Amino acid sequence: MNSSAMPPSCDSSSSLCANPLQRRRRWWLRWSLVVPVAVLGLALCFQGLKLFRETPESRGVHLESRIPARVPGWRVRKLPLGENESVRNAVVKTLNYDDVLFCEFSRSGVTVGVYVAYWGAGKMPTQLVYSHTPDRCWVENGWVCRATSFGEPVSLAGGAKKPVEWREFIPPGGGAPVYVRYWHLADGKVYAQGARLNTVPHPLHWWRDVVKDAFVGRPEQYFIRLSANVPFETFWDDPGFAEVLRGLAGLGLPETAPEPGEAGCNS
Repeated sequence: MNSSAMPPSCDSSSSLCANPLQRRRRWWLRWSLVVPVAVLGLALCFQGLKLFRETPESRGVHLESRIPARVPGWRVRKLPLGENESVRNAVVKTLNYDDVLFCEFSRSGVTVGVYVAYWGAGKMPTQLVYSHTPDRCWVENGWVCRATSFGEPVSLAGGAKKPVEWREFIPPGGGAPVYVRYWHLADGKVYAQGARLNTVPHPLHWWRDVVKDAFVGRPEQYFIRLSANVPFETFWDDPGFAEVLRGLAGLGLPETAPEPGEAGCNS
């Protein structure tokens, strides 16, 4: 019999004789090795980029010296970051900041909370700071956003107008509204989240920041939040509170602004 007409030998090493299940196992085996190697290679590339990139030195603890401890006509007191030590420790662990300031200014029925957190360059991923805004954290804790204004231009102590996010929230279970203005600064610029409530981070912005942080480095960041029991127009031009606004402006709030837009929270 002509040996050339014989079928090939079907031993266990022959790919021709492997059944579909065996072929699938070999396919998964190959890719289970390729994918981790590729990921490791990318990680090494990113780490290599960081080795050749100089990270600016952190400003360290400096916020308390920027915000006045005494303001004419106002009572000032420091506030804890949580109602107990366990909550405060969880906040510190989650936010991982380099410096933080939380205080309250009050006078004749007006109460204003000032919260500022700072991360030096290289410390915190941009997308994680972007995720911890009242839009998300407050809403997840039962607050209801009733109105918004995006990139609203406001003047700080008579200076140039600067864009700010404005919100009106109702506390859990109802009650008097709380008015909020906040800025997220990344590398000295307002983080442009767009005309949308940031309850869920924008997926394209999230991945853009991941890539940018990997190649350029994590920027120096500030998160500045003002919360009040009355509309900001009630006290914004008060000469005493102007000192607080000048201190905040000195942290680097930029003067250029995106186009403002207004909408209801459910739009």
